[in-house]
Amino acid sequence: MRVRLYRLGTLTPPEPVPAGRGRVADTQDRDQVVRWCGEFAASVGEAPSMDADAWAASRFADKHYTFWETPDGTPAAMAGWTSMVAGMVRVDPVYTPAHLRGRGYAGAVSVEVSRAALTAGATDVVLFADPANPTSNALYQRIGYVPVTDFTGYDFPLGSRPQTRQRDRHEPADRAL
Repeated sequence: MRVRLYRLGTLTPPEPVPAGRGRVADTQDRDQVVRWCGEFAASVGEAPSMDADAWAASRFADKHYTFWETPDGTPAAMAGWTSMVAGMVRVDPVYTPAHLRGRGYAGAVSVEVSRAALTAGATDVVLFADPANPTSNALYQRIGYVPVTDFTGYDFPLGSRPQTRQRDRHEPADRAL
């Protein structure tokens, strides 16, 4: 899996800003947050089994969430952010349901949580994106995020061992690999 790390430079709200407003999620929004985090996880290839029972142990449970709502109060996008550690906040996840994409909601909610992190005193606001997704990469750069570096992660099955061949007793040890 490859990911690109971005760091916020100068926060630049998207133009035009979609109709609506940001709203901090509260306890009444828990079911919506859990559902959308599950949909996000499935969309990026993570284990999608996100339900109320699995929530507390998930990577999503310890975040703060904000919705972008349409003028009638319907949530249209969501973004989360971690608690600040050593002046740094990570934005994660950013999610818009498929039927609402392409309307600027993800950019608007990303600006909302980035602004909230800065207001809370963060000196560094970062996020990760799939470098193969041109839409999210372009969006983050438009609103002020600057690419820092790419990472590649590898998953190895539990209990797997590298394959080696037996060394002939007359062969030097460094040649058996």
